[in-house]
Amino acid sequence: MTNVDSLITHATQLCTVPMHAGGPQRGAHLGELGLIEDGALAVQDGRIVAIGTTTKLRAQYSAVNEIDAAGHAVIPGFVDPHTHVVWAGDRAGEFEMRVAGKAYMDIMAAGGGILSTVRATRATSLEELVAQTRSRLARMLAYGTTTVEAKTGYGLETATEIKMLDAIRRLQVEQSIELVPTFLGAHAIPAEYKERPDAYVDLVVDEMLPAFRLRISNFRPPVFCDVFCEDGAFTLEQTRRILTRAKELGFALKIHVDEFEPLGGSRLGVELDATSVDHFVTTPPAQVKAVARSNVIAVSLPGTPFGLGHIEYSPARRLL
Repeated sequence: MTNVDSLITHATQLCTVPMHAGGPQRGAHLGELGLIEDGALAVQDGRIVAIGTTTKLRAQYSAVNEIDAAGHAVIPGFVDPHTHVVWAGDRAGEFEMRVAGKAYMDIMAAGGGILSTVRATRATSLEELVAQTRSRLARMLAYGTTTVEAKTGYGLETATEIKMLDAIRRLQVEQSIELVPTFLGAHAIPAEYKERPDAYVDLVVDEMLPAFRLRISNFRPPVFCDVFCEDGAFTLEQTRRILTRAKELGFALKIHVDEFEPLGGSRLGVELDATSVDHFVTTPPAQVKAVARSNVIAVSLPGTPFGLGHIEYSPARRLL
């Protein structure tokens, strides 16, 4: 009999979601739940060390802390692969503009949207940024999310991008959700570089990415670099330059693509072996096929077009 820290027993359904061929489920295997009736799992040092029926695990393990899950389903924690959870301020003042039909990129071009949040985040202390984000993470955890990708991108200057990373670093230690940081210094062209976008790309490539790289040594890989590849944000060639440098520095890659206009970001994601292409709304059929045949994950974010009042969504059925 092996002693463990905890046993969860008598789950009406234990959902194990098995991998397929050593990786994520795909194609016909997508949606396999791996259900175990009257299931149990053993936990030692914060890790699941065994799963099976309650009868089987009780014969092998004992624990001071035993949780009776009768009448419940026990499922893996949710993984949120795309969040902008660290920010300050709000955009309530823009809600009426959106309801009236003002386009997202028009609001941003007028100094709202991302740039509004940038101004607030730059002006907020690290301590206040941590406090505001902590409450959001607590709410996510209450709904079952246990791993969160957390982007920077509301600094658009080296000091504030690092401040956002420091907030992620502090929250990684002091709360229960596992945080996976993403550098998104290329979220928008900041106001001070509005007429000099390539100069801002120089700053991202030559200063911000190396500075970020020096401060991520205590994070378990991967740490990502992301770019908003979109009309009014970063061109395809600017995106290529930033991500190529990030890959040289050891970052894994993600790209915001085809949220409003198809610039070819999905194809670039396949070319650079990105982990994911995110939003993926206006993607042309040929690029949908290219992504589906690759190992790149298409991340659909249906809450975004819904919140913006758009009618186009990711072509999820075609991808499946």
